[in-house]
Amino acid sequence: MTVEAMTAIGLLSIVLLGTAVGADRATRFTEYSKTAATALTLVQDESEQLMAAAAGSAALAAGAHGDASNPITSTGAAGGTYTRTWTVTSNSPTAGLLSINVQVAWNLYGSDYNVNQVVIRCTSAC
Repeated sequence: MTVEAMTAIGLLSIVLLGTAVGADRATRFTEYSKTAATALTLVQDESEQLMAAAAGSAALAAGAHGDASNPITSTGAAGGTYTRTWTVTSNSPTAGLLSINVQVAWNLYGSDYNVNQVVIRCTSAC
């Protein structure tokens, strides 16, 4: 084989390797974006349910709470990869209000991720 052919094969190998690594990264980032969007939807869904819950509901009691179906799927059904929890703090940020921190956690490619949203609502009619 000539030097030119060996050089061409070497350069082609480097270019193909770079393309393969780039494709792998693109796939991983796409998968992360998909799971993060799902987690944000699950956080928003629970936040809306807690905001609509009747005053005095057990889900609004001060303390830590978890979804009864944990771990959940993207639709909130049991048996998924997401864990949804929320923490209710009474009289925060001021008397008569509840601070509710909703969090969804998941694992992807061996790394832990989470998103959360804090909502404030009245303890009773405002």
